[in-house]
Amino acid sequence: MKARPAYDIERSYDENYRDGPFLDITPPQRKITAEKSFLGFQVNSLLGVPAGPLLNANWIKAYAQLGFDLLVYKTLRTQERPCHPNPNCMYLSQQRPLREIDFNRQLIGSMTPPDDPTLISITNSFGMPSRAPEIWQADIQKAKAGIGPGQLLIVSVVGTPGETDLKTDYVRAAALAVEAGAPAIEINLSCPNVLSREGSIFTDPEVSSQIASAVKNEIGAVPLIIKIGYIADPFKRAKVVAENAPHVDGISGINTLSFEVIDEKGEQALPGKGRLRSGVCGAAIRACALSQAEHLVALKKQHQYDFAVIGVGGVMTAEHIHTYLNLGVDAVMSATGAMWDPLLAYRFWKENTSDSNA
Repeated sequence: MKARPAYDIERSYDENYRDGPFLDITPPQRKITAEKSFLGFQVNSLLGVPAGPLLNANWIKAYAQLGFDLLVYKTLRTQERPCHPNPNCMYLSQQRPLREIDFNRQLIGSMTPPDDPTLISITNSFGMPSRAPEIWQADIQKAKAGIGPGQLLIVSVVGTPGETDLKTDYVRAAALAVEAGAPAIEINLSCPNVLSREGSIFTDPEVSSQIASAVKNEIGAVPLIIKIGYIADPFKRAKVVAENAPHVDGISGINTLSFEVIDEKGEQALPGKGRLRSGVCGAAIRACALSQAEHLVALKKQHQYDFAVIGVGGVMTAEHIHTYLNLGVDAVMSATGAMWDPLLAYRFWKENTSDSNA
């Protein structure tokens, strides 16, 4: 039986935004404890969903009921931005972990999933679409009201190049989210699916830290997380961390890996200009994601940095959650795994009700 994701990849982004998530399960009951601490909040678990899958308040509420306690509202802008053309998501034929040696290869995409949902890898290309602020500010309030005790709403924002400089727009986006009631802010510095500069800021130590500093000065005591992608050079990675550490309360990563994706005929898989290269998520990126998470934990210990490390990438099973936690990360988030297995959080909770890491 093929796994059916909560996000219907055969429908448009707008249809998923309006009608999703597409769930045919009843959220199971679990004991609410709020015994964990994350960014100064008492939470039920250290498991969540990162920026991307949770399109609006309906999605936030649904995944909160499913037991994901750290819920990141999909990245928002200070201006309306349409989604890239459909399809925005495809399965990949990749059956082994991607390594740096693979980074110049092309991957093959299709609309046929593998038989084993824990092996699912996908490519996605949305382009960080956004409703207008007056729409998403009202929806943030609905999302905040829709979650339960011991759960935390985090709002992801991004700057948009245009009339104002990028740093100023990041600050404005964060300020609008806090004005709407966001308890915590994430600034998304990493997206392979935009052609403008905001998708690669995480690779620039100085620019990323300037933006983080400006946003933190604006939002004050509200916790600030930065979302970063994979940085292959460990020295550059350490420099990015060092420059951002004074300004942030958390570092989340990785977002995706960037690859050229073709179909079985050898043609560009996702239609449209600039979309030969797109983000890769799911099982195939776990090795790279774990490697970077381990390095972030080591840097934090070595330099006594005071920020949370949030492990993201390839979390498909409860075992994978444990693997991240055993590295010493402060929280774990699952996107692809949570979409194709909405009961992932419940499975983790059920297996670990007496585990201090649960």
